Amino acid sequence: MLKRLLFPSPLPYAETHYKFKLPWSPLYRPWPEVFLDGPSFCVPGVKPVFYLVIKDGDLFPVQVHEIEFLLQWEGGSRKQTVNLDLRPTENLLFHPLALDFSGCTGMVTVNGKVRVEKSGGRSQDFLNANFPGIPPSPLLIRFLAAPLPYPVDWHGGELHCHSDYSNDPVEYGAPLNVLQEAGTALGMGYVVCTDHSYDFYYNRRRYMQPVDPDANFQAYRSEALALNQGLVTGPGDGGRTLVIPGEEVSCGNHLGENVHLLVAGHPDFLPGHGDGGRRWFNNRPDLRVEEVLERIGATPAFAAHPRSRVGGLERFIFRRGMWHERDLRPNPSIRGVDGLQFWNGNRGTDYTEGRRFWVDQLLAGKRISPIGANDAHGDLNRCIGVKTPLFSLYQNRNHVYGNVRTVVHAPERTVAGIQSGLASGRLFLTDGPFLELQDSDGRFRLHGKSNSDFGGFTNVTVWAGQKGASQETVVATWKLDGGGMDLDEALTVPAGSAYLRAEAQTSGKRLALTAPSYLET
Repeated sequence: MLKRLLFPSPLPYAETHYKFKLPWSPLYRPWPEVFLDGPSFCVPGVKPVFYLVIKDGDLFPVQVHEIEFLLQWEGGSRKQTVNLDLRPTENLLFHPLALDFSGCTGMVTVNGKVRVEKSGGRSQDFLNANFPGIPPSPLLIRFLAAPLPYPVDWHGGELHCHSDYSNDPVEYGAPLNVLQEAGTALGMGYVVCTDHSYDFYYNRRRYMQPVDPDANFQAYRSEALALNQGLVTGPGDGGRTLVIPGEEVSCGNHLGENVHLLVAGHPDFLPGHGDGGRRWFNNRPDLRVEEVLERIGATPAFAAHPRSRVGGLERFIFRRGMWHERDLRPNPSIRGVDGLQFWNGNRGTDYTEGRRFWVDQLLAGKRISPIGANDAHGDLNRCIGVKTPLFSLYQNRNHVYGNVRTVVHAPERTVAGIQSGLASGRLFLTDGPFLELQDSDGRFRLHGKSNSDFGGFTNVTVWAGQKGASQETVVATWKLDGGGMDLDEALTVPAGSAYLRAEAQTSGKRLALTAPSYLET
């Protein structure tokens, strides 16, 4: 019971060497963290890149000679040895591996046997990762048989993830170029990197060493935008993923508790040191939500995981709280948050409660978008993180980079174009199919498209909401046999409705959820 009170959900992500000045930790090993990672799926026509990741190789020098791989898929398998002779000297290394995926189809299981050696002859042999206390887990990559089912001018992307500029005593992310490269394999048109405001106060390679946060943020921004040089910006998601430097700002709700606001591409650093943990009980927010919204003007901003449970330890040490209705637009004279990121990698309690919170705002007359993302810190294939600080780790595939995405309508795939699309609210959330409510002079149709990888549509529901009502009304629902890959249905709108919205599921257990189409001007 005490553990559930203090740690209601796992704490991400596995930095294992920080001991809080204690003499011992069950997680501590005098070895670098070493693991394999790569994208969870790949669209046709792109060659995915897998990586050997070594963290703290500068503190614990090792040598990696070779990795023996076994790739397995339905109808085939392949053994492959990658010769390296690698001696990392940097704090964080993502070393690309030339794996041969030719002939691979469908779901492919990747296992790599790694040996690392210290000077003096001591060595470690492990499968895929050397994190203590968790069993080996394979890497899985699905090679899609068909392109993603999004029309031209619709761009799927990740709206909540972390690069290596998010680095602290329990977690770290992947380099910006790795997020772009993995995003390209995933068919993502854009990624908004939302690194923690409190981590910009510290050196990203020495997470207890203070630096100038403004200069650190501008270095991050310059590095991100440089990756977009030569990017094709016209229709379609072809080519490299667009990188938008954003921020996850720790700021104060109306109770003075720290909540997180995702800001998509503001050019200046937004202070937020309250719940970074390195100031201990000096944990009051630097800025209120209202003050951040006033500073960013028209830049899109979203409430991060608005209904994720906050444990007693987080409340006590970090002064963390939850989003409330009055925090979404705390000052009527300025723009409120544009959306709620309640789909955060999986569809658990935080999803169902967050979705209900969002619907309540719609029924109250607010125009606010749904947002889906994954809060991935690297985590290209599976998430390995801290469960109980100092004591235990966990692993899952819930918060995998690019799995849940927000698909935005934007004629130009540029930073400004994606920002405009996000602000307009013309978007939908998905971990697979396409879904759109089309309005032609007040006549609505529901359009959807799936593919063989995600399965045909099985359950479709359309809701209408009236301002001031206690619940929504079901306008239409379809139970299908899962064989149809396309939807095109006319809708009848109940009198007095303020908005319509729709959800659709597939036989592959994939979901798409539209933003509201508003009927009132």
